[in-house]
Amino acid sequence: MTDGACLFESPQETTRLKVLVVDDDSLIRSVYREILEGIDCLVEEASDGRGAIELFRATPPDLVLLDLIMPGIDGFETCRTLRQLEEGRTVPILVVTGLQESAAIHRAYEAGATDFIAKPVQADLLAYRALYLLKAGKTFNALVRNEANLRLLRTAIESLPIGLTITDRQGKITFVTPAEAKMHGYCTEELLNRDVRILAPPRLHNPAAGKRSETFVAWCRESVNIRKDGEEFPVQISSVAVRDAEGTFLGVISSCEDISERKRSETLIHQFAYSDALTGLPNRTLLMDRLKNALAIASREQRSVSLLFLDLDNFKDINDTKGHAFGDRVLIRVAERLSACVREADTLARFGGDEFIIVQLVEEGENTASRTAQRILDAFRRPLDIDGERIDVGFSIGIACYPQDVQDLGGLLRSADTAMYRAKALGRHNYQTFAAEMNEEVLEKVALESSLRMALDNGEFSVAYQSQWDLQRESCCGVEALLRWSHPRLGEIAPQRFIPLAERGGQIHSLGEWTLRHVCGQASSWILAGLPLGRIAVNISGHQLNRPDFPRCLAGILAEAGLAPAHLELEFTEKVLMADAGKTIEILQALKDMGVKLSIDGFGTGFSSLSYLKHLPVDRIRIDRSFIAGIGHDCGDEAIVKAIITLAHNLNIRVLGEGVETREQLDFLRNLGCHEAQGFLFGKEMGWAEIEMSWRENAGFSEGLDLQWSVPRT
Repeated sequence: MTDGACLFESPQETTRLKVLVVDDDSLIRSVYREILEGIDCLVEEASDGRGAIELFRATPPDLVLLDLIMPGIDGFETCRTLRQLEEGRTVPILVVTGLQESAAIHRAYEAGATDFIAKPVQADLLAYRALYLLKAGKTFNALVRNEANLRLLRTAIESLPIGLTITDRQGKITFVTPAEAKMHGYCTEELLNRDVRILAPPRLHNPAAGKRSETFVAWCRESVNIRKDGEEFPVQISSVAVRDAEGTFLGVISSCEDISERKRSETLIHQFAYSDALTGLPNRTLLMDRLKNALAIASREQRSVSLLFLDLDNFKDINDTKGHAFGDRVLIRVAERLSACVREADTLARFGGDEFIIVQLVEEGENTASRTAQRILDAFRRPLDIDGERIDVGFSIGIACYPQDVQDLGGLLRSADTAMYRAKALGRHNYQTFAAEMNEEVLEKVALESSLRMALDNGEFSVAYQSQWDLQRESCCGVEALLRWSHPRLGEIAPQRFIPLAERGGQIHSLGEWTLRHVCGQASSWILAGLPLGRIAVNISGHQLNRPDFPRCLAGILAEAGLAPAHLELEFTEKVLMADAGKTIEILQALKDMGVKLSIDGFGTGFSSLSYLKHLPVDRIRIDRSFIAGIGHDCGDEAIVKAIITLAHNLNIRVLGEGVETREQLDFLRNLGCHEAQGFLFGKEMGWAEIEMSWRENAGFSEGLDLQWSVPRT
């Protein structure tokens, strides 16, 4: 028997297949063992049905060779029991029987037998039969696994959040996921066997789409699809051709993602980057880009560029008397009225603060700029109606032209700025066209820069303070230090005017160092006096922050003042990241490691916040006052404020609202979980003596109590 068995090939397996032999006759079991081992099988033996069931449960075999007639549990019952086991559902069972009646054979099949072999058993036949059943069992199990994998794959595909479709060579949909159908407002049954173009607007249908099947390989692009109800929406589609082994085109498989949210986010980010947050006009970044383009066109086509530099007259008085929120509403109305005064082809931008710029590309010799300036002056002879109050505003306008007056972008801006200051000097609410003699005014600006260089030595700078309020504890949590310049001849010079001069002239470093020394010394003296100062915030210039030795310099100032770093907070704007974001982040991290607090000032008005915020080691972000001013009457501003607070919560960063002036704004911020606020509602800016006296009088610091200022309630 051994010789005959060796004629057969053994299964090509990395591990030997196992056969469980069940027979009450040990001699027969040994014969079966010899035959099965001859075809390279592992053999386990059981002398009765109970033992067979136990062995099967312990290690399921690949084949069972089962005698039907056994004492105790016979072969029929053993077969039935094995089939009821989880592992026994697919294992081949070859029964060996001496019973020749068809009824017994039928009974064996009903019990779950796969095949039978009659006694006396021939060695060759048993070997053949065992090999066949082992291979058949292996194939069947592979099919079961493949079917399970296919079910899993289909479930996974149908669970994908993006849509998936498969079309045949005629473009008919043969498979579609629930996500794809739901995205377009259908159920899957409605789309099967439909032309795939039902998912695209008719204007995008390509009548030649079927002709490209032989050459089509794949593409990925943004497009527009249409829902069942006719609504169009943006999508990202990736398609790849399906071909057989011979390269014959069979169809296309496509994924589709609804990118509506992404598009809305991109629009919002674009607005942040290129639009003024308060007025919606182009900001300085977009203005400079359009101005460069206009100059290039003018140079190429022998045309002219007129630039109108507009500055609101006496706007600071409005801010000081009515508050910044009211001032912001004035700027919004001003922008609306200005927009009605310019041509559609013109660029009207907010340059910063109360300054606006108009760029006009005109034919050479055309006097459009003067007519526009006069139209603006006429339009603003009528008062603005702000919250039922009539506000008179006027403009000083300077005009410069390329190439008549200057030959470059920087010169065009400077010349228009010079002409604007001449208009102010002549009584305001008028316009002046640049002339060479106006360079005298440039000299005046140079004189102001010279005064700035002397101002620090002359003691013309001072620091004012404004309180910051913890909205949960309803107590003062710190103050912001505000640098002020009192010119002996010109009076108060706004920071927006002298800070750029200091940055351009290089005085910003000495001025910034003086401010830090002054503020740290004042903070230290307050703490020594028993005033529980939480922190003192100081705004620093990007020029300071980007100096590699700034952390070392600051450490020396803190040590000299005896002030713990945790009491100092440095505020910086998002613009500091424009030059070298990586280098700036390293410096910020060094400051953070020292223990200094860091905050982003005017958050939401710069282009870089969404890109870099997660990398910045900041403790606090300050929502720009332009958004706070819109609370209660501008849904867009409210949505932005809510988004910023939610973002801060998700990043575990504290958030402060700037320019809070009304109870409505305070309640809105508090209900959203804003941590802190600052503005006229809590107190105006004060000198160090005033704010110290106010603390003691209102908070009982002399008795060691916490600072508890009462917020006015309606």
